[in-house]
Amino acid sequence: MSGSYDLVIVGGGIAGLCAALAAPEGARIVVIDKGEARAGSSPLAQGGIAAAVGSDDSPELHARDTIDAGAGLCDEPTVRDICAAGPDAIAWLQALGCTFDLAPDGGLDVAREGGQTVARSVHWRDATGAEIVRALREAVRARNVERVTDPAVLLAVLDSRCVGIRTSHGSYTARATLLATGGAGGLWGHTTNALGATGDGIWLGARAGAQVADLEFMQFHPTVLDLGEGQRVLLTEALRGDGALLVDERGERFVDELAPRHVVARAILSRGRAFLDLRTIDDLEQRFPTVVAGLARHSIDPHASPVPVSPAAHYFIGGVAADAEGRTSIPGLFAAGECAATGMHGANRMAGNSLLETVIVGRRVGARALDEPEPRTRDGFTHPVIIRWHDLDPAIPRIMWTGVGPIRDADGLQTAVEQLDALPPTPHRNLALMIARAARARAESRGVHLRADLPEPDPAFAQRSFDHAPSPVRD
Repeated sequence: MSGSYDLVIVGGGIAGLCAALAAPEGARIVVIDKGEARAGSSPLAQGGIAAAVGSDDSPELHARDTIDAGAGLCDEPTVRDICAAGPDAIAWLQALGCTFDLAPDGGLDVAREGGQTVARSVHWRDATGAEIVRALREAVRARNVERVTDPAVLLAVLDSRCVGIRTSHGSYTARATLLATGGAGGLWGHTTNALGATGDGIWLGARAGAQVADLEFMQFHPTVLDLGEGQRVLLTEALRGDGALLVDERGERFVDELAPRHVVARAILSRGRAFLDLRTIDDLEQRFPTVVAGLARHSIDPHASPVPVSPAAHYFIGGVAADAEGRTSIPGLFAAGECAATGMHGANRMAGNSLLETVIVGRRVGARALDEPEPRTRDGFTHPVIIRWHDLDPAIPRIMWTGVGPIRDADGLQTAVEQLDALPPTPHRNLALMIARAARARAESRGVHLRADLPEPDPAFAQRSFDHAPSPVRD
């Protein structure tokens, strides 16, 4: 297959769906993704989408909380821009058919999550991501959007401009190409992400020469059902917002449950073992059916005793460097969602902000797709190319969790770099190596990047980190 489009979207999650829906009527759009069998993490988001819709909230307060959580590395104009657009984003989702929980007075119900000084997360039960995806998919079906299932893609850059993508089955030219492929949590041995979330789009951008940023910052969610290696059951922060308590083996509380996530994660790791007591929540089954069902699949009764929890890789703050409009360092190439690094989150993401940023930036990319010039192509671009995307080497998640996990130090990071460098070069290995090197280079603790050997922030590192793929690129 091949063709010419106004907008090529790589990835079928919330960012890509929002771009498709925001594109002008008549725009030629194609969505290229891995297929349902390797679906991304958008439907797994349990918590809410942050927006200043409450009577005690404002975009300014939302921005201040975000900047405080970001530990000095947020891009403040981006933060203020996106926070100001929050209420309109919620209204747009509702107009598309997205259902959110309502308060007794008929207004939107909001929950308080980590880093929020007031309740700010608009939600649908404990399955907000799934509800947003449902509504967006139904709306997209009414539009003329083509879909192709093909995970093997390579960005095409001609005369320093992105003009589309190549796949193993064909080539797709476009005015605008959007990377919306999600995060990279699958590179770690313990993760809340879909296991197919292995940073593919980030490497595609880096390989094409796009600037990447903040690769050292992976946010580890503190309260994940401890089931061993692999994908694990997320226990949404909203549980703690509703009164769930973190306790140690003696049943004693040891941390403010709604402190920023890195604070809670560090406290849990220092205890060795920790448990989340859900028995304090009334109507647990009604309020959190997704959590209760997930626990039941593992024969765990949350009414009987506290649930064992530990941190797991959750949200990748780094990615392809982009602005609040999704523009990257390569003209014609855009990035939105978890594969993008806009500076919204700084060194630590405030709960609910990722869904908000994803919706807003995705919409903006779609709305401006026709503003980009028609691509100029050369003979041969329409010919398919064979690109081998290797399956994830099982050594990578083990190395990343051991050496580039929630608590890091110089020796562990150096060992991780050496072990990754010794593996056969593949896209996943190359990205993991860039992440490990970025973490090694940040000689301080800041936000989610915690160094046991350097436990304090260093003013010399009070800036974002930017990088390009090492040359030559091998994959």
